[in-house]
Amino acid sequence: MRFDRLALAAVLLWPVAATAAEAPFHAGFMAMEVAGDPAFPVGVWYPTRADETTWTIGPYTLNATRDGAPAPGRFPLIVLSHGSGADQFHHRDWTAYLARQGFVVAAIKHAGDSLNDVGGRGSDIQLTGRPWQVRETLDAVLSDPRLKNTIDPKRIGMIGYSAGGYTTLTTIGGRPKYRLWGEHCKEHPEDDELCPTDGSWVPPRITRPGWELPPPDPRIKAAVVMAPAGILFDAEGLAGINIPLRIYRAGDDHFVRNVWNADHVAALLTNDPQVSTVPGDHFVFIAPCPAELAERFPESCSDAPGVDRAAIHAQLGAELVSFFQNALPPEAPASPSP
Repeated sequence: MRFDRLALAAVLLWPVAATAAEAPFHAGFMAMEVAGDPAFPVGVWYPTRADETTWTIGPYTLNATRDGAPAPGRFPLIVLSHGSGADQFHHRDWTAYLARQGFVVAAIKHAGDSLNDVGGRGSDIQLTGRPWQVRETLDAVLSDPRLKNTIDPKRIGMIGYSAGGYTTLTTIGGRPKYRLWGEHCKEHPEDDELCPTDGSWVPPRITRPGWELPPPDPRIKAAVVMAPAGILFDAEGLAGINIPLRIYRAGDDHFVRNVWNADHVAALLTNDPQVSTVPGDHFVFIAPCPAELAERFPESCSDAPGVDRAAIHAQLGAELVSFFQNALPPEAPASPSP
């Protein structure tokens, strides 16, 4: 396992991500509705030559060309799975930046576990439904007539944050064991974020008896997880993960605590994951909040003094590009026949 500490001073001194003007492409955006059960929206950012425009959707301001023509060529695809109670725009800075650097990014809004729709939290809708929604998103994006000639289907990666980290680990070969949740809460009742404070833990609600996890998706060749929820995995459950993987942990995570989650997962993996620490608490991985969300969710939108979320995101954006460029290289052209 390789560790590299990302100190706050270094974050502020290192070069930040390139601006849109310096990037090789502009960011395009298109909205999709994936016909899952139930249907759910996906935001797709992609490289384009068309000029970007500034526009709003809900509380968010985006800089991207809506439905512009994709740039010529085939680009790697990144699927993004947000944290519990978030949506497809919570990492909009990275999605746009990756698009400008030559990636297509499909950001899911998870049905039953997203902003204003959390009824599936703690149930199979969250634990089983999320991985199914990743598979359905891949199927939909790869077959979409607007995108199918723009994506290189052999170069697919995934990013997951918090509950999206669980989703990512499950999608790339991890097999969760739901009983481990109860065992964790029995051993660590002090984990007041993932366990009931009165000790009354009950197994996840089953809304669809017989609904099983999808098998690991071999189309995904590399992944990044940020502050992943990891208490449902043991060594056996993580043994199937063998693709390039980078793990980010928040140095002061009071919610999905490192010792039981990011560190636990990193210690059990056998594929030599890269592990990095960034300053701040759990929510530092969410893009800086617009005013409306900052008022509604002050805990997840504010940082401790000295933690510059925007600077951290700029550095992480550059690191994401570097990681996926190295992990998802284009195929070398075939040598001409003699």
